[in-house]
Amino acid sequence: VIRDRLAAHRDDPEVQTYSSYTLFVTWAKVATESKNGVEAYLANTLKPLVGECFPDVTSIQVNLPW
Repeated sequence: VIRDRLAAHRDDPEVQTYSSYTLFVTWAKVATESKNGVEAYLANTLKPLVGECFPDVTSIQVNLPW
């Protein structure tokens, strides 16, 4: 549940290290069976500064919002 994950990040000191920067959130409808592949693509492409556990699956390319 995205709402719960975002709420958890608000309380995570590691994430809050970057609180002086702006966090942008966007939404897209993704089929349940594709979510791990999309997450893998986003992690490989955007190289998040926080997070260490991403799906070890084939990436599914998506259009980024910019």
